[in-house]
Amino acid sequence: MPSKTIALIFDFDDTLTDDSTSAFLAHHGVDVERFWTEEVNQLVTADGWDNTCAYLHLLLSLAKTGRLPAFNASDLRAFGQTLRPYPGLKTLFRDLRKLAREESFELEFYIVSGGLQDIIEGFQLRPEFKAVWGCQLASDQPDGPLTAVKRIVTFTEKTRFLFEINKGLSPEVTSKRPYEVNKDVPLDQRRIPFANMVYVGDGLSDIPCFSLLTKRPNNDVGIAVGVFKPSKSAKKAWEELIAPKRVISAHAPRYGPNQDLGALLRAIVATRMTELKLPRVY
Repeated sequence: MPSKTIALIFDFDDTLTDDSTSAFLAHHGVDVERFWTEEVNQLVTADGWDNTCAYLHLLLSLAKTGRLPAFNASDLRAFGQTLRPYPGLKTLFRDLRKLAREESFELEFYIVSGGLQDIIEGFQLRPEFKAVWGCQLASDQPDGPLTAVKRIVTFTEKTRFLFEINKGLSPEVTSKRPYEVNKDVPLDQRRIPFANMVYVGDGLSDIPCFSLLTKRPNNDVGIAVGVFKPSKSAKKAWEELIAPKRVISAHAPRYGPNQDLGALLRAIVATRMTELKLPRVY
């Protein structure tokens, strides 16, 4: 019997709220432009660092050298509470949950991000999401200053978490047994087929997830939707996401029922529920 659970999976930064790492740096008086375009870029282009490793390393270095106050997980979560969700998100969750109840479906929301998980855990809409995956930092003592990298989430690493959702594995399980996701599970026994997934993201770091969902056998194709800021990245969204057909469309991050992205996601979920009620042809 076809699964009646649908998953909406979101990137975080510039998809649900403004870039959270940049906001954290700016809050503490760090030159954000210099951090990304000079310091992180220098490690990546000159020394061959992975981009995610580079920004996490520099973030910890700023705290170590005093350019940034020492911070712990509680500090990051408290900062996450200050982030403002993009317009319409609260009503989007409410409307989609109502629709799912009416159609006897389960609807689950997830975040997969290359940002800092502790910041995301403090986000005011965090209770809406079944699970969150993001980069993690560690301390040598309980709630002490964060001094080491515990987990990175690169653009290809993001696809791992789609497989965890697909196979019904929780972060609590895979954080301690990471190879669990590689165990073979027959397609008809997986909790949420890729065809039941909608992925919403804003850029190049999301392209592996877009491809994983959209370039599959015909009976298991998911949906990818792009997000961009019209004032800054409309041309970039066209060149990187829409023209190569990586997403079905791309919109400003406004989620109200009468706004492009909000209306589209409501229509996608409603249509997918209707399709899933029909017998599948294999």
